[in-house]
Amino acid sequence: MSTQAPESALLRALRERWAEGPGLYRQHVNPGFAELLDLAGFGRRYVRAEGLELEDERGERYLDFTAGYGVHALGHNHPAVRAALHAMLDSGAPGFTQVEASTLTALGAEALAATLPAGLDKVFFCSSGSEAMEAALKLARAATGRRRILGIRRSFHGTTLGVLGLLDAPARRERFGPLLPGLELLQFGDRSVLARALGKRDVAALVVEPVQGEGGCRPQPEGYLAEAARLCREHGALLIVDEVQCGLGRTGRMWAFEHEPGLVPDALATAKALGGGLMPVGALVVRSEVHAQAYGAMRHALDHKTTFSGGPLAMAALHETLRVLRDEGLVENARARGAELSARLAALAARHPSTVSEVRGRGLLQGIRFHDATGGLLGRGLWGKLGDLTAGMFAQHVSLGLLADHHIVTQVGACDLPTLKLTPPLTVTAQAIERVADALDEVLSRGGHAQAVVALAGRLLGARQDRDP
Repeated sequence: MSTQAPESALLRALRERWAEGPGLYRQHVNPGFAELLDLAGFGRRYVRAEGLELEDERGERYLDFTAGYGVHALGHNHPAVRAALHAMLDSGAPGFTQVEASTLTALGAEALAATLPAGLDKVFFCSSGSEAMEAALKLARAATGRRRILGIRRSFHGTTLGVLGLLDAPARRERFGPLLPGLELLQFGDRSVLARALGKRDVAALVVEPVQGEGGCRPQPEGYLAEAARLCREHGALLIVDEVQCGLGRTGRMWAFEHEPGLVPDALATAKALGGGLMPVGALVVRSEVHAQAYGAMRHALDHKTTFSGGPLAMAALHETLRVLRDEGLVENARARGAELSARLAALAARHPSTVSEVRGRGLLQGIRFHDATGGLLGRGLWGKLGDLTAGMFAQHVSLGLLADHHIVTQVGACDLPTLKLTPPLTVTAQAIERVADALDEVLSRGGHAQAVVALAGRLLGARQDRDP
């Protein structure tokens, strides 16, 4: 006798009303996003996902080298994480009671802290990287009594109102002002600028991605984080590392800051991969002394709290994710496969010098940056921004070519459009890397850099005109 559970009302509706999906999304969710996907050539609909692959409604399979911005570090629908979630549901464990010091939450915090240097052991759980970074800003001001917070240009820390002031994309910020005061951006990798900024002794924290994700897969220059930590200690500021995208094994170390020997930040934000691709889980992990300064007194115990912090399903996903990363050797695989990917991209850059400007990244957070269509003749300033736009359109052209002709999913950097990002699951194989490298070579070998930009622009404009009355 079959023991299969009956079909839920939602799954039945999904099956019966599948054809209505695009219209329903436009009506009830985000019509602009749906239109943008269509205009850019990404308007596919996926029905299943497993491991490295997505499957669309026509049964065609796609190699996923975006992994949901890094969410699917374990691959799609990892069976161990699914089993852990089922087991937790079947246990009947209570969640979100709001009137207990939860052992489940404590076990999750202990497991996460065990992956970090001693002292980083106080954990605030949430549901996203943006929430973790909002918690980081509050922590910095509460712990130091200061208001000024520094970020780095081309960083991405989320789009909620607080951290929006650290987003180096004015067009995406200007409609939401006035933004949180006291936030400012420093030049990438410039130690002298950092020293001057911290020397005023009014900075609460420096917020930095050890490897920028949306900023074009840029690792901080060697020694920069160590010097930043020294300067922060000297001038009474906190060092907060944002590892929402670059952490949890992606760079070939469990945490990207570990590439700087001996470095211990004051706080670390993480999310995305933390839930195993099946649960939204974020966290801010804080040094005990800093946490005590901010929230140690009982009167401040509820100054930063959220209803859905540390729920049972989130903790089950977190525990199993950390176990899979360790037991399946995925951090080591990221290091080995990342070296192969870097080498193949470097060979592509040498083979296509007129289109490829730079290859950069670390581990399985790699980017290939393209020249603008004029070969840099537009220079800097406003004309230089136009050059970046043409380079960004070419990067999008390459991404679309990979999708349409090779069934490979990629994306461009949100804060660095000329960079094509490659962020596959940490389970990626050498064969998959070879397939992507060969496909990239084929797309780039078609030539016609400027012509490709013009063709893509025409396609977008033509599609737009078809939609607008």
